[in-house]
Amino acid sequence: MRPRICVSVKADSSSRVLRAIRLSERLGASLVELRLDHAGEKQYEAVLKTVESSRVGCVATIRPSWDGGAYRGGEETRLRLFEKALEAPFRYVDVEQKSSIVDKVSRLASEKGVGLILSRHEWAGTPSVETLGRMLSGMRRRKADIYKIVTMVRSPVDEASLLFFLSRIRGSRVVCFGMGEEGLATRILAPLLGGFMTYASSGEALAPGQVNLRRMVSIYRRMGVW
Repeated sequence: MRPRICVSVKADSSSRVLRAIRLSERLGASLVELRLDHAGEKQYEAVLKTVESSRVGCVATIRPSWDGGAYRGGEETRLRLFEKALEAPFRYVDVEQKSSIVDKVSRLASEKGVGLILSRHEWAGTPSVETLGRMLSGMRRRKADIYKIVTMVRSPVDEASLLFFLSRIRGSRVVCFGMGEEGLATRILAPLLGGFMTYASSGEALAPGQVNLRRMVSIYRRMGVW
């Protein structure tokens, strides 16, 4: 089975999102993540309408600035934006484990029949394999469809820790790879070592070290897995 790729797109215009969706459909990506933290009030309705025509499943993400995103408002306002977004037929919604609205978003997703991606970003670095395991155990206390742990990679040791961790939890619905230029190998190898999926961009990178979909597909084709 070919690796799953989720394509992140800066959802600041419906035209940009549509281009990302069409590219993802053409190249065979599994999901498109709409980064709604980049959507202004005027674009929000038009951007959400693009989800209705997508043949690729879509993910709703409103990433706050304290976790590397562009959203700078309050959490209750962000919850209302999630409520509005999930009127569209999203397949998943992504919310941070550390968010104060995580329980409310989880209930909302359940009510709407939308899968929950519970995410955690470790910006300071990559913990040990044992610490990653404890993080995942803590996350699993809350029911989710996919658990996502992404860390900053600064050395080959960090890369090895992430890949060994993935090999230990093979078969789980866990997304795990490294950010930063040093994390590229983990982005490529993660879904081949048991990770549920990896992420790419449709254009502008929305996370450190994120590569575009065309490049990632080209690498997988050279590897003979696409």
